[in-house]
Amino acid sequence: MSVPSQSQRSWPIGLLALLAVAGVLYILMLINASSQPSGGGESSIAAALEALYLTVALWVVLVCMLIVGGVGGTMPRWAAWLAGILVPASGVANITAVDMCSRHMPWAIVFLLLLAPLLAFYALWARLPWLKAKLPAERTSVAVWGAVFALSVASFVLAA
Repeated sequence: MSVPSQSQRSWPIGLLALLAVAGVLYILMLINASSQPSGGGESSIAAALEALYLTVALWVVLVCMLIVGGVGGTMPRWAAWLAGILVPASGVANITAVDMCSRHMPWAIVFLLLLAPLLAFYALWARLPWLKAKLPAERTSVAVWGAVFALSVASFVLAA
């Protein structure tokens, strides 16, 4: 019984379905972060809880995507270990950036625009052989995880 080669594999339907769910959560998170509640304290608390739930849900889907990408494809072992540290840190940084947006720091939306797509891209890169063939493993991993680290630290530092 022969094992299909990387080029003969079918499209990663599960990963693409997770990407669709992540896209919806991502858009909802951006809408929540860019809109200011019009009411008093209760509407602010409701918006904060909505942002928290959306971010947690998005990061759970991103973790699933990274697991599917890592198991179904390949990623360097050191990058998988590093992801175990940086993915939760980036989730906290994302929540921090949402809070900064709610405190009238509109430039903080940059963190929201970049963190989740970087993680989703890395999951797709790890799973899709044609993308992996165009982008070398070491350089791609260093670039993505270095950017996630820098964005996360910058979010923490600028929020203080």
